[in-house]
Order: sequence, then structure tokens, then C-alpha cells
Amino acid sequence: MVDSPEKLCTICLHKFVGLIKYDESLWKKQIERCVDQIYQEEKNQASLNDQRKRKYNRTDEDPIGQTIDFNAYETQLQSYNRSSYLEQFLRGICPLNAILSERLSNHLVRYNQLNDFTLTYFSSHVTYLKRVTLNVKYLSRLQCHILNQHSYLVELKILFKDSNVYRPNVLTSEIFYQKICPSINSKLEDIYTIYGPLILHHLYSQSQLDLARISLSNRYLFQRSPSLSEGFTHQKLFNTLLNSLHPLTYDRLKILNIAHYKFFAAYHSTLQRKHSLVDMSPLTKCSTNSPSIVTTSVNILPTNLRLILKFTNLTSLNLSNTDIKNHCLDILLDSFDKLDTLDISLCCLLTSFTALLKLSTKFKWLNLYNCSIHLQQNPTIYQILSQLEALEYLDISLDNNRSQLENEYDINRLLSKDNCLNSLKHLDLSGHGNMQSTALYDFLLRHPNLQFLGLFSTNEKYPKYLFDVNDPCHSKSRQYTLDSQEMISLITTEDDYLLYEPCLIESLKRYNERASFVQKILYQIFFFTRTFQSKHQNLFIKLILHTMSMHNNLQTVQMASTACIYNLTRTPLTEQINVKTLGEIVQAITNVMELFPNQQQLQKNCLLTLCSDRILHEPNFNFYLLASLVMNNLQNYADLAIIQPGVAVLALLTTRLTIAECTRLGSDTNLQRLIQLIEQQIDRLQTMHVNQQQDDLSVQESNNNLQLTGDDTLRFCLSLLWNLTDENPIVCEHFIHTMGLQLFQRLIYLFSSDTIILTKIVGLLSNISEVPHLRLYLYSIDIISLMQRFLTDGIIDIAFSATGILAHLLLEQINQEINRDLCQDMRNAIQKWKNPDTNMVTYRSFKPFIPLLHCTQIPVVQLWAIWAIHHVCSTDRARYSQIIREEKLYDLIQQIYHDSLSSDHSDTFTINLLNSILQLLKPYRSNEYR
Repeated sequence: MVDSPEKLCTICLHKFVGLIKYDESLWKKQIERCVDQIYQEEKNQASLNDQRKRKYNRTDEDPIGQTIDFNAYETQLQSYNRSSYLEQFLRGICPLNAILSERLSNHLVRYNQLNDFTLTYFSSHVTYLKRVTLNVKYLSRLQCHILNQHSYLVELKILFKDSNVYRPNVLTSEIFYQKICPSINSKLEDIYTIYGPLILHHLYSQSQLDLARISLSNRYLFQRSPSLSEGFTHQKLFNTLLNSLHPLTYDRLKILNIAHYKFFAAYHSTLQRKHSLVDMSPLTKCSTNSPSIVTTSVNILPTNLRLILKFTNLTSLNLSNTDIKNHCLDILLDSFDKLDTLDISLCCLLTSFTALLKLSTKFKWLNLYNCSIHLQQNPTIYQILSQLEALEYLDISLDNNRSQLENEYDINRLLSKDNCLNSLKHLDLSGHGNMQSTALYDFLLRHPNLQFLGLFSTNEKYPKYLFDVNDPCHSKSRQYTLDSQEMISLITTEDDYLLYEPCLIESLKRYNERASFVQKILYQIFFFTRTFQSKHQNLFIKLILHTMSMHNNLQTVQMASTACIYNLTRTPLTEQINVKTLGEIVQAITNVMELFPNQQQLQKNCLLTLCSDRILHEPNFNFYLLASLVMNNLQNYADLAIIQPGVAVLALLTTRLTIAECTRLGSDTNLQRLIQLIEQQIDRLQTMHVNQQQDDLSVQESNNNLQLTGDDTLRFCLSLLWNLTDENPIVCEHFIHTMGLQLFQRLIYLFSSDTIILTKIVGLLSNISEVPHLRLYLYSIDIISLMQRFLTDGIIDIAFSATGILAHLLLEQINQEINRDLCQDMRNAIQKWKNPDTNMVTYRSFKPFIPLLHCTQIPVVQLWAIWAIHHVCSTDRARYSQIIREEKLYDLIQQIYHDSLSSDHSDTFTINLLNSILQLLKPYRSNEYR
């Protein structure tokens, strides 16, 4: 049952997207086959041409090879079995209404999946779009015409910013290849021209230059592709998008967002054109030549501006971070007489804002963040703003430390002016360092309806009147952003912090794209969460993770973010975080460790955050990738601040790795490093012990008989080795070859009173004893006498593993060699054991037990294996019953039980254990048959 229609809608949307992904995967594979066939034919033709050259000693260049017959491949492509779901959907069998169409579009855009192929689904008779967002990174001109079918568009947002711009080049190429896919209605010739080089690069892992050199068609393609008149630049694609709209859309469109568009100034000069014509389309991604340069007269109105002017009824226009200049802005504001919302933030080429007065009675929303407002003179920017009568939202914040002191008419005059901006509900003044408290106080008295006030990085560090409920300026509903740098010494109690915490949250929400602000905000969050417990822990984590993804190339932001995440996830705070968020935390930390391998403090922050059982055990993530990154830290750093959390994290992670992954992680080099770390810890502990003895004159013990106690670092190192060698003969061999046995022999004598250390040592030796061809090496450390002393040990964990080692060694002894007294001692020990309530050990499988169970000539060997199986099945029945079922061990245990009953020398203790195992597993076996 579904709780609500909203939840049902979400489930259906995910199912629908899954079907689209499946269709897209099939189509991409079909395209790959055709492109690969064409490539192979071109390669063969190139080889023939080279042979012909050598044969006739020709020095002149051969003409371009034979023209490709794309029609043949087109027929072949169409003959493939396409996904029936797409065909059914396009027939209108399950049309989507406006809400579902918009949600589907937003979902595909959010995950960078709205490309030429998926855009095919948005046909007029099955979808109904009013708002659409397009990312030019994943589109070509092949499918833009689909927009012509939607005549009711009122909002259009075009993304020009590359969301993967900060990722490594190889990763960017892979992600780029995974997201793009040609339209199903496109001609193969167009598909090959645009996507061919990228697909070949993916298939053969060759550089784009090599592919261009090999393929004749591609060589010709690369020679002519950089020409800007060919079309696959941002500018051409932008023009194509606007020309593809339905004619009615030009009248109906209300909202246009083209933030980060860089071609308004492209026609002014060759230099500006060269640097502004940046293309992320598939073709130019593969291009190796520099773009050609075309000059255009300054007086000619650019084509892109003409297209924008067609939207005569625009009410909202976002030009943030574009290269628009004054005369273009003047033209736009002259044409759009209904415009009430304008975003020209980060438009650094604008030097005059007088044109805003043309719509002084219309503007309700204006964003001038980081604009060069100090260049506006006679009238000043503040004189202009004071005349915008209807303004409700105003952002004139700065984060570039520009001083406003040189302006004759500064921010304080605007705040102090009567009857100014009476309708204002949102005002962001962050970054204005010369603001005066009296002017701000007077402004707040005249604007009681103000809902937001941005005061970050101003001289108003902690205006107490904003939080005083008895002050006339106070408002319960108003939100603030404040810089608490000078508040740190003032906030001394939990109540003070809880009063200010909403300001921190609001600051991080609003300024997460501003790196200079983000660093200050994160520092403040770190400082306060170190002392006080946040009431909005999950919200802080969510905001910080988003900030990390936006600034993943900035070390300073990542440093502060990981420090904050550590404070917010310390035990017991981790218990309040859901598993999905924990997985996102691990993913973010993995990305940081991968991008900044040489930043020691940053790696330390990551490792300290990961040192949590819940973080490493509950969520799912790439366990091996994280483990390999942590192991790299152990190899690269000698600082204990890195080593201690590193081995702790690895000890936990290796329990979730497969045997193959443990084999790669337990390489000879890595094991040498772990052995070295253990030796360093022994030396350090010995030195500490000797120093302590010298300080304690009453101690007369000789240094030759040191009895040490291990620390956490040593224990985790041993746990890590124990996990890596579990059912892993290769890693066991590496351990032996790195002189690990001799080291462990030394450890047994040095830590003979430390039961935790001994448990881990004997556990690892038990792993080695399970490998038949390695048992011989154990005799080099006098293994039998070492283990025999543990049989009567009061700690059952040690006695259990020691007895297991002896059981495996007895397997290879013939009757004359069997030590009967040892067998009796083992049997006496096993009979005295009381089954613990929790698992002493964890087994991946019962495969090492099978030879022991078949060892009827030495009953104690079989007895130990039966006791071990009974122990783990009684403490974790569900897990081990599944292992027994998968390995078909139930019948063997049942057979041993019946044989024991009918034996002349039946053993009651063994029979009782076998019967108990069968009773424990009987319900699971019944379920299997049922």
C-alpha cells in the first residue's frame, strides 16, 4: 500500500526513468556497433592506402578515402530490435500531464540525463511542458526541434555551466560519455559526425589525436570541425534552441534564464571572441585544433540578442555571470516593458546601471551581486536604487572586498533616506564594510515588513538589537546572515548559540557558491559545533555536503568542510543520522581523499571522520576504493595522526571486502608496510615501558623480560592482518614472506599477558593453518608448544583458535606421529568450553572445515570443527544457515550424526553437538524445501 498520491507519483517516476535508462542503454550499444564497424572499415582502408604508397613510392598525400555509404548502416541500425517501451510511449498509450512532464524533465536534468535521446520522449501528444531546463553539455542540434511541439512554454532555463569542470580529465570524459546519447530520430551520418570520435575513444581508450590520425574520415572531420560556422558551439546551439521554439512560445514565454552565457561580447573583437567562444559540445570535446577567428563590426546587433528580443512578454530575465555589456542591457530594457525581475549578478563588464531607471516603476526583483556598482557615477547606484519604487527584492552584496568609501553617495545615505524602498522585503548588504549601525537601525525602523537582511562580512558583526524581543527593530519572522567572527568570544552558553544558529544556516544556504564567504561560515560552524550540540545536525550536514560538491577543487573549503563533518558525526551524534546521509558522507570523503592525496591535514580530517563503526558498517559505498585510498595514506605518511585512524578504518573496512579485493589490498608491498608499522609500535611501547621503569625505582624487573600492553594502533594493525588473511592463501604467503611469523613469535612473548593482542595473533595463525601448503612454515616458530600452552587459557577466544590450529596440523600426521596426549588435552579443553552468547570469530564460509569433518581417524579434529559450527550457528543462525545451505553442508552433518549413532565408539558429547546443529538448522532447511 502507498501512503499518499505523492509517494505513488514518485515511485512511478523512478520506474519510468528506469525504463528510459534501459532503452537508452540498448540504443547506445547499437550506435556503438555501427560506429565501430565504420571505424574498422576506415582503418582497413587507411592500411591499404599506406601499402599503395610504399608500393609505388608515392610522396604526395593520398586523397581522402572512399565516401562512407551511411545508408547501408542506417538500414542496419533500423533493423536492430528497438525497445518496445519507447515505441509504445510515443504512440500515446500512457501520456503525462503537465505536472508529471515537468517532474520527469527536472529529474533528468538533475542527474544530467536529459540528452538527445531522452528528449525524444517529450513529444507533444504524450507530454505537456510549461517549464523546461536544458543543459547544453548533453545536447546537440539533433533533437532541439522537439521543442517546437510544445507551444505552452512559459519558462525556459538553459544551463551553460559545466557541472563536472573540476573533475579529473579522465573521469570527466567517462561521465560525459555515459550521459550523452544520440536521438533515435537522427541520421547515422549526423550521429557519426558528432559522437563518433568520443565513442571510439571510449571503446579503444586511445587519445583523440590518435583516433584522428588513424581514421581518414575523422581526419577530414577534425580539419574542418573547428570552424565556428559549423555550429556545435554554445552560441550556435543557443541560437538553434531559440529557433526551434514554437512560434506561440515567443509570446507566451515569461521566464528566461541564460546564466553563464558567454557570447554577448563575442563579436566585439578577435581577442574577446577567442576567449569567450568556449564549447562543451561533443564535437569540440574531440577537436584538437584552435578555433578560427571571425571579426564582426561592433555596430551590428548580434544574432543571439535579436532572438532574445523576440520574447516580447518576458517578466523575468536571468543574465547572471554573462559577458553582457551596457548597450546590450539598454536594448533589452528598452524592449521588455513588462520585465519585473532581473538578475545581472556577476556581470563584470557592466559599468553603468542608468538603464534600470527605464523600468523604475516595474522592477520588483533585482540582483546586483558582485557588479561593478562603484563605477556608476552621476547618478550613483544608490540614487538609482532609491527611485525603484516597487522593489521588493534587492541584492547588492559583495564578496570581492571592493570598498565603497570613495562613493560620494554611499550605502548609509540610501539606508537613511526617508520614503525609500518602502516595499522592500529582502535586502542583502553583505560585504559592505563601511555600513553604519545608526543608518541600519533607522532603516529597520522604517521597514518593519523586511523578511530578510544580509549582513555577512560587514561591520555589523553582532547587532544585539536584532535579537532583543523588546527592541522596536526586532522581528520574529525576519531571517539574517551574520558574520560571527567577533561573536565567538561573546557566545558562551548553549542558549546564545541556539539564538545564532539560524543565522549560520541561512548564511550557508544563501552563500554556498561564494568561496570567500563559505570558508568563514564553515570555520564558524566548526568552532561552535566543537563546543555546542547543534539542533539542526542533519540540515548542517546536508548543506555542507552540497557546498563540498560545489567547491570540490578548493582545498581550503574541503579542509573546513571535513572538519565540520567530523564535529557533526562524532559518537554518539552519529546515531541521529540516517543511513542514506551516512553513505553521502562517505562518498564525499572518498572524493576528497582521491582529489587531494598529498594534503596531510585534509587526509587526517577524512580518516578521523571515518573512524566510526556505524559510518563504515551500515551504508553501502565503494569499499575497495576507500580502502585503497586509506592504504595509500599508510604508505605515504609516517605521522601517527594518520597511521592510527588509518589502520582503524582499514580494520573495519576489510570485513566488507571480497576475497579478491583483500588479495589486491594485501599485496606484498602493503604487507611489508603493515609489518613495519607493527615493529615501530613495538619499539615505541618498549621505549615507553623502559622510561616508566626508570621513573619507578621500586620496579626491579629486568628489561629482558618485558611484559607489554598493546595500544589501539597495534590492535588494529593485527585485526587488519587477521581480516586480510581470512581464507586468502595469497595474502597468507605474503605474510610469511615478509617475515611475519617471526614477528608474531616475538609478539607472543612480549604481550603474553595482553589477551586482546594474543587473540588476534592466534586468530591470524589459524588462518595460515587452514592453507595446507603453508602449514609447514608454522613449525619454524615451534607452533605446537606455543599453542599447547593456550589450551587451558582462561580466555576461550584464544583457546578456541589455538585448538583449531592444532586440529589443522593433526590432519597431516600419520598414525605413528599422532600425539595422543595432545589429542586428549584438546578434547578435555573443548569439553570444558561454555558456548559464548556472541560470536568469537566470523567465517566467510565453512570450506576449511570440510577436511576436518571428514577426519574420522582423529576424533578430536572432527570434534573441534563440529563445536565451531555449533557455536557460530547458535549465535548467528540466519547468516550461517544460509552458508550451510549454499555449500550443501547440512547433509554431511546429518550423515556424521547418523554414523556417530551407529558407531561402536560413539561419543555422547559429539552426538549432542551434532543433534543441536541439526535442530538449529531444521527450520531453515524446511523453508528451503517448501
